[in-house]
Amino acid sequence: MYGYANKILWVDLSRGEAVAKALEEGLALRYIGGKGLGAKILHEEVPPKVDPYDPANVVVFATGPVNGLALSGAAKFCAAFKSPLTNAWGESYCSGHFAPHLKRAGYDAIVIRGRSKEAVYLVVSDEGASLKDASHLWGKDSFEAEEAIKRDHGRDFQVLSIGPAGENLVRYACVSHDKGRQFGRCGAGAVMGSKKLKAVAARGTKAVEVARPEELEAFRDWLNKEASKRLRSLTEYGTPAMAALTNATFTLPTRNWREGGFERIDEIDAEAMKERIVKRNKACFACVVACGKLSKVERGPYAGTEVEGPEYETLFAFGPLCENANLESIAKANELCDRLGLDTISSGSAIAFAMECYGRGLLTKEDVGLELKFGDHEAIVALLKKIAYREGFGNVLAEGVKRAAEAIGKGAEEFAVHVKGLEPPGYDPRGLKGVALAYAVSARGACHLRHMAYRPNLYGRHPFREDAIDRLSYEGQAGMVKEQEDFYALVDSMVLCKFLCLPITGPILWDELIKLYSIVTGLEVKKEEFVKVAERINNLVKEFNLREGLSKKDDFLPKRLMKEPVKGQVVDEGKLNEALNKYYELRGWA
Repeated sequence: MYGYANKILWVDLSRGEAVAKALEEGLALRYIGGKGLGAKILHEEVPPKVDPYDPANVVVFATGPVNGLALSGAAKFCAAFKSPLTNAWGESYCSGHFAPHLKRAGYDAIVIRGRSKEAVYLVVSDEGASLKDASHLWGKDSFEAEEAIKRDHGRDFQVLSIGPAGENLVRYACVSHDKGRQFGRCGAGAVMGSKKLKAVAARGTKAVEVARPEELEAFRDWLNKEASKRLRSLTEYGTPAMAALTNATFTLPTRNWREGGFERIDEIDAEAMKERIVKRNKACFACVVACGKLSKVERGPYAGTEVEGPEYETLFAFGPLCENANLESIAKANELCDRLGLDTISSGSAIAFAMECYGRGLLTKEDVGLELKFGDHEAIVALLKKIAYREGFGNVLAEGVKRAAEAIGKGAEEFAVHVKGLEPPGYDPRGLKGVALAYAVSARGACHLRHMAYRPNLYGRHPFREDAIDRLSYEGQAGMVKEQEDFYALVDSMVLCKFLCLPITGPILWDELIKLYSIVTGLEVKKEEFVKVAERINNLVKEFNLREGLSKKDDFLPKRLMKEPVKGQVVDEGKLNEALNKYYELRGWA
């Protein structure tokens, strides 16, 4: 099949085996790759109700038909697994340089099951795959582990690695790559840690064949020109540019979701970053956008900090959410999370939640081991280390906001902000009614990336048509969210970066996505057929969650968002339920 390596690597850590098997053509046709392939494998291979740390849980690293091609936005790939944070469907995405190497080594996906008795890492190359002893790497941070593997195997190898957080089974531990790219959400790093798998390294040199190479060249030229023109803000400022818009619309979560705007945002926003810490841009494989920002702190208590970022979500989580206007400390927190292997959204959310508990008297200095007031950047940095090593109160926060609230009690659940156990990103649904619905129905919990509804809401326009979208109205949001979810299920299965497929502004929308699929695979599809593939994938993910015990009753938002107004806005429970019913009807789930 054009666009595919036509092989899946099946790794059984309990047996110490790595075996390549053919990718069935029907599987690729029905599920494409990436998310679709991951969903199918997880549904078949993971026993219902299994504990996420059980050896029977699997981690799937899956590419799609465009990965391995020198094409802007084609460097991302998918991780699918049962999440230890939510006990439900877990998915995450990472860009950089690993996906092209995995594909060019001759594999569309890696499926990892079992548990090794001793720490190991997996090496994948043109010659095949093997497991290596990782006892010398266990305990190292993710940067150190990556460097050690590159020293031993060569600088061309691309590495996924976990840090101490993954080893210590922090429920939102991430998997790091290229010192700044992560499988961030849902705890993939903890699942790897439970399997005693420290890292995966890949290097590939084989070509990926496409059906119509000349058309691909023309598409690449067109895409590079359009991306350079349309995504200039990302190239100049990166994702932190979003902070100005969310702050102006009072949809920037502040002080653990008590407010929607941060009066000191100008001290940490994209302009401040550009002026004080950003040194140069960084691009993923073959991408002209170069949205990554390499930053360095040169003075003050955090001097010497070097990090890729902070991205908008990290900025929000360690900035306004914690009432912190110290930019350099946010960069330091980012660096620590990358090294220790912590998801920045969940980490910042857990700390902001604990700060509110402390301020309300539910926690004392003796409980936490330090003072924990809003705005205390030193406390943020100190707590991250405690979380990663599960030291003292860090052991409570390592469980995530939902479980931490249950452990603290005393009414803490009232201001524990999460959906299905996953802490939300930096878009307040009280001022974005489409986001309210999208958070509620998202399979992995509160998520902005499966639907991207925040952009049509903030920009006031339907993602694919000229229709207006009123962010403060529930009207039309169900249809918009459903179409967005279907579109991005395909994007996540191809696998493409969402920045190249942004609602309204992205060069690649429905027509272009279908055209690219046809150029690469040689298969002609109509939009209606592609939508059916997307619905098949989304239905399969829904089925996975249903068998894990989640149902429509779990499609809800935290009480704070429905009871405590920001600028006069709450999420109206009745209207949300109406939108939810409409969404279920459109999905055929009613």
